[in-house]
Amino acid sequence: MYSGFWKRLCAYIIDGIILYVASVILGSVFTMFEYLLMIPFALNLTQFTDSIVWVTLGFRGLLIVVTGWLYYAFMESSKWKATLGKLATGSVVVDERNERISFARASGRYWSKLISVCTLYVGFIMAGFTQKKQALHDMIAKTYVVDKNVLELQANGYGNADVTQI
Repeated sequence: MYSGFWKRLCAYIIDGIILYVASVILGSVFTMFEYLLMIPFALNLTQFTDSIVWVTLGFRGLLIVVTGWLYYAFMESSKWKATLGKLATGSVVVDERNERISFARASGRYWSKLISVCTLYVGFIMAGFTQKKQALHDMIAKTYVVDKNVLELQANGYGNADVTQI
């Protein structure tokens, strides 16, 4: 059984909270290092102070983007096949053979979400209306978000748990 829109939305919200907490922690640690780095420049009042501020702001933004990408790509390509939000909702990400996806495919899936954002989130809403409950980024990466329990039943040969037909 494919995971529907609302289940996926709940997973996305949980993952958003997790990433927010992680970014606050990483941001706090980074801010401490930032202040330590700024002390020598602040004492000398050099012309490089503005440059250092812009470099650290850029690095902070890059850190946030990379953290989100690595979280989704590593978790979805791991043995769990899911982020913590998807695990909490009982969903996993698989390929067309119901197998674990590679890190490269998980990365492609993550970055293709930008297209859904550019289409005013229509790419995400598609998951509620497509036959296999795929969002645009799933179609691009050729992935499926399925119910973990049904997938395990199918893998163990129990019942009529055909994920591709439900």
